[in-house]
Amino acid sequence: MAGKNETKKKPTVLIADDNKQTIDLLKKFFLKAKERGDMVCEVIEAYNGDEAIQMLDIAQPELILCDIGMPGKDGFEVLEHFNKFSSKQNLFCFFCFLSAAEEEKIKAFKGGAMGFLNKKDINYFVITLQIKAWLRLAELERKLAENLPQA
Repeated sequence: MAGKNETKKKPTVLIADDNKQTIDLLKKFFLKAKERGDMVCEVIEAYNGDEAIQMLDIAQPELILCDIGMPGKDGFEVLEHFNKFSSKQNLFCFFCFLSAAEEEKIKAFKGGAMGFLNKKDINYFVITLQIKAWLRLAELERKLAENLPQA
């Protein structure tokens, strides 16, 4: 049984943000989580909306942490692409916005985002617990779908 867990693919998390400091901070959180044994993920990054869309289609991550205000396509356009195309390829994926613009929260949820993290409130424990919960939900949904009889 231990061998099965060891060969299990690490979940992939896409961080899409034009602010390198935000990406670097989140990458440090993921590294710390790995070192502490809290969570192990493969982290990929995009610095604008066009790169994020490309990474969605190629990597099919389990979680997307996406800034709203980015050059090129903004976060809402990335979410729209995810809703139309990427989610059909990767059914077990959660989309979360990272933003300091609290007023965008309602628009984000109406657009289909499953989460919203205010950049001002980001700290290691909050983000780690939230990400672990989303990744666990994605894993459970995948297992449920695999065990359902095919029509």
